[in-house]
Amino acid sequence: MTQPTVSAPGAHEVTLQRSLEVGLRLAPSLSGALPAAKALAAHLDTLDGVAVRLAALGREGSRIHLTLGVTLGTIDDIKVSGDGSRRAVRALHALIEAMPSCEPALVALPDPASPEARLADQVQRTASLPLAVRELAHLS
Repeated sequence: MTQPTVSAPGAHEVTLQRSLEVGLRLAPSLSGALPAAKALAAHLDTLDGVAVRLAALGREGSRIHLTLGVTLGTIDDIKVSGDGSRRAVRALHALIEAMPSCEPALVALPDPASPEARLADQVQRTASLPLAVRELAHLS
């Protein structure tokens, strides 16, 4: 999914740049969801200079689905393999390597109006990721 960003390089000039965000879904089991959420939160704290957001949070069967939106950078930055884009790709790789038991997979980002995306937005504004995962894991 590309998202436009507006920047104002000069007093009379406004440009519109598109950036690319990819989805990474982690799907820990219910019993492993809380430790996975804590590990994920700690790992996200180490990603310097990479824009990562919780894009969706939900439960499907015996798994909690945590979908992250990772911004790879502007289209121009990606074309030239800029530093920010390379950092984002390394961050994706590190997340996948750090959480193999969570069945990491690249996925499409959810519709912002979906219940999972709304829950993720609410968690980011009002609660911690481990707390939200604990609540989801205890739903019957």
